[in-house]
Amino acid sequence: MTTVTIEQKMSGTGTIHDTANEHFDRVIDFGADGKYAIVLAAYYGNGDNYHIADDKAEAIELHEANAEFSHVIIDRDGDSVSVDWLYR
Repeated sequence: MTTVTIEQKMSGTGTIHDTANEHFDRVIDFGADGKYAIVLAAYYGNGDNYHIADDKAEAIELHEANAEFSHVIIDRDGDSVSVDWLYR
């Protein structure tokens, strides 16, 4: 199981589009096979607002399904992934 932790941010900083929460760390669980995570902004809830994708095609599908929400795509190393890169 692979996890990536998005550390808590200082209260009153940033914007509602940040993935970091001001109350607690967010732990993204990739499971055994997950390669990408679509992580919605912390504004949307309790920290469980993310989706795991096993490959690029699924990541694109999840990105498009969540287009109305502020989000980022990360890989299992915690690096941000460009949407343009996924479409290659």
